[in-house]
Amino acid sequence: MSQSLEKRTGRRRPASISGPVPDIGDRPGGANVASPDLIRALVRKAQAGDLDAFGHLYRLHHGAVFRLARLHLPDAAEDAAQEVFLRAWQALRRYRDTGKPFLAWLYGIARHVLADERARRRREVLTSEVPERASAWVEDDRLAIGQAMEGLPGDQRRVLEMKFFLGMRNPEVASAIGKSTGAVNALQWRGLRALRAAWGEP
Repeated sequence: MSQSLEKRTGRRRPASISGPVPDIGDRPGGANVASPDLIRALVRKAQAGDLDAFGHLYRLHHGAVFRLARLHLPDAAEDAAQEVFLRAWQALRRYRDTGKPFLAWLYGIARHVLADERARRRREVLTSEVPERASAWVEDDRLAIGQAMEGLPGDQRRVLEMKFFLGMRNPEVASAIGKSTGAVNALQWRGLRALRAAWGEP
């Protein structure tokens, strides 16, 4: 996918987006801990064209973006994650720090990437033959969970995705969606209750 993306966009993929993540500790949810000041400094350097700074941002946030992509596209999570960062690189000069976490901006890009890929797949299904046997369809638990989450109201889905797949903390989620931490807790509770109901659990 990466080669086709480069051909399609005519842009060189950012270098230095591999290698070990700096030893700065991990959150329980899996997202790397980095101070907001460090993130802002890296973003400013990357906006000025510093590929190493963007590589640092990539290493800090790739795991979170990959987990979100794997929820919705378990068979193409890495390709989706790479597309997110390619779009982020292309749009970075237009990024403005509004006080929300940088990861929330990446989340917005990821939601568009996932929606585009789902639309592309629906078009392919409509133009392809239906398998003769139901066993030809392969279901994955993550895909089923992702589909159930797509049925949640927007704020509930965003809270669950940001907290449990991006690893963001309640204050960060609250900042990202413009609500209080108490409202985030309530949305989380309602979202989890709706998911349990969708799975037939009390």
